[in-house]
Amino acid sequence: MKTTLNSARRGFLWKAGAALSAPLAAVAMRAHANVGEDQAVLAARLARLEDLKAIGDLNSRYARHVNAGEHDEVARLFTNPTRARLPGLCRFTADALGGHGAIEIAASGDSATSRLVCIAQIETPIEPVSTLVEMARAQGGGVTKRAEHGVLEGAYVKRDGVWKIEHLNFRAA
Repeated sequence: MKTTLNSARRGFLWKAGAALSAPLAAVAMRAHANVGEDQAVLAARLARLEDLKAIGDLNSRYARHVNAGEHDEVARLFTNPTRARLPGLCRFTADALGGHGAIEIAASGDSATSRLVCIAQIETPIEPVSTLVEMARAQGGGVTKRAEHGVLEGAYVKRDGVWKIEHLNFRAA
């Protein structure tokens, strides 16, 4: 009787173990499949965050070069260097009280747009041109300066893994 009892116990444990292991195996297979999907989602999210940081750094370099008057360096940030000069813009700073800027990356990941709330220092040449105005321009003057609150809107493209500025536009608010 002892042999029958032990074999019955072993049979029960074997059947119970098989019954419990099947759902666990299915869960493990599903979890393994989800890891692949999760990694793809995380990789896409990481790429998007890296692109956002790259565009933010590009905007920072643009501001630094404009404020320093480094026009050649500003032109290198653009896809077309002839679009690098915004008429009258000589300095600008982000306006912390005016709101937050925004960067939107296209679903394709190769273009983006941004809006930066800022305060721009605009220079306008004094008209009409006269001898006195020409003398002032020769000495670095001959312009009127004003600060304007507005939005710097930009379009960007990614070429060969590097973000460049397609065009920028300052719109007074």
